[in-house]
Amino acid sequence: MANLGMSNTHVNQFDGSKRVAATRHKIQTAIHVALFSAAFLFVAAIVIGIVV
Repeated sequence: MANLGMSNTHVNQFDGSKRVAATRHKIQTAIHVALFSAAFLFVAAIVIGIVV
């Protein structure tokens, strides 16, 4: 994700809640998994020859 010049500790301090930070972490993890999976499937499709 974008580096806005703040470390994760600073972002978590702004929340004031570890629960919000944990939720954000889960959402980011889900997004990363989805993007990685989409990229892998795209490359696999090109290699197999489905996408022209």
